[in-house]
Amino acid sequence: MIRCAGACNERNHLLMLGSMTLKIFVFILPFSFLSGISLSAQSTKIHISAPSKSLSWFPIHLSREKGFYRAEGLDVDYVIMKPQIAMQALIAGDVGYTTALGSTIRAALRNVPLRVVMTIADKPLFALIARPSITSVEELKGKVVGISSFGASTDTYARALLRRFKLTPNQDVKIIALGGGMNRLAAMEAGAIDAALIEAPYNVMLERKGFRKILFVGDLIPSPLAGLGTRLEKIHKQPDEVQRLVRATLRGIQFAKSNKPESIRSIMKWTDMDQGLAEGSYEMAASSWSNSGAASAQGIQIAMEEIRAELKLDAPPDPSRAFEWSFVQK
Repeated sequence: MIRCAGACNERNHLLMLGSMTLKIFVFILPFSFLSGISLSAQSTKIHISAPSKSLSWFPIHLSREKGFYRAEGLDVDYVIMKPQIAMQALIAGDVGYTTALGSTIRAALRNVPLRVVMTIADKPLFALIARPSITSVEELKGKVVGISSFGASTDTYARALLRRFKLTPNQDVKIIALGGGMNRLAAMEAGAIDAALIEAPYNVMLERKGFRKILFVGDLIPSPLAGLGTRLEKIHKQPDEVQRLVRATLRGIQFAKSNKPESIRSIMKWTDMDQGLAEGSYEMAASSWSNSGAASAQGIQIAMEEIRAELKLDAPPDPSRAFEWSFVQK
C-alpha cells in the first residue's frame, strides 16, 4: 500500500506537470499566433501607379529597396499604367496613389477630388532630341515630333515647348504617340520622326548615335513632373498613411541624392543600364529631385500658366485646388 501510494503520488505529480505544460502551451500558442497576426496587420498594402518606369520617381523604388516603407509599416508596390487609365484607377480606388502629377493637377482643376501631396521631381527630365541637321526648335516647323502617349507628360511638355517658340501643335508641328522610350529611339533611327521628347537614358543613347540635343526641357519649363497624387477622401480619412508614405519617400530622395555610388548601382539593376548610361542618367535625374517634397513657387506658377494657355483660360487657375502641402511641411 505504501509503495503503491508512493507510485501513485509520483504518477499524479507527473500528470499534474503534464497538464500544466499543456495549459501553458495552449495559452502561449494562441498568444504567439495572435501576435503574428498583429505584426502582419501593421503592414498596410499600398499600390502606386506610374505612367512608365522613370528616374523621375526612382526614389520610390529606392525607398522600397532600402526598406524605408517597411520601417513605416507600409508594403508598397507600383504598377505601370497609361495616364488616362491611372486616373480612372485612382478615382475608383483601385490604386491608392499615382506619380503622374500632370494628370492629377489637371483632374483636380476640373473639380475631381484629387490632390498632389508631394513632388519628387521638381522639373521635367525630358530632352528634345532631333536629327543632326536640325539645330533649333524653330526648325521643327513642318516636321514630326514623337511623344510617349497623348495626355502623358511628354505630350503636355511638347505642346508647351512648341507654344514657347510660337509654333502651333499639330498645325505647325505634327505630334505622334509612339509609346515607350525604346519605341521613340527606334523611330528616330528609322527616320520615321524628326525629333522626340525623350527621357534618360534614351536621350543619352541617341546622342551617342549622333543625334542632336536641342535643349533640356527642365531648363526652360521648370515645373513639377513627378510626385504623389491621391484622393481627397484618403487625405481626410487616412492622413497617417499619407504622412508615413510621404516621410519614407522623402527619406528615399535624400538617400538617393547623398549616396551616388549606391544609387547608380540600383539604377543599373532596375533599368538594365550599363554603368556609363546609369551615371549620365543619375546626374540628370538627381538635379531634378526635390529637396523638400514641395514644388517651388516659381515651378507652380509656371505650371499654372501653362495650364492657362493650354485650356485657353482668362487667368491662371488657383493652385490650392490641386496641391496639399501639409504632409511635407510636418
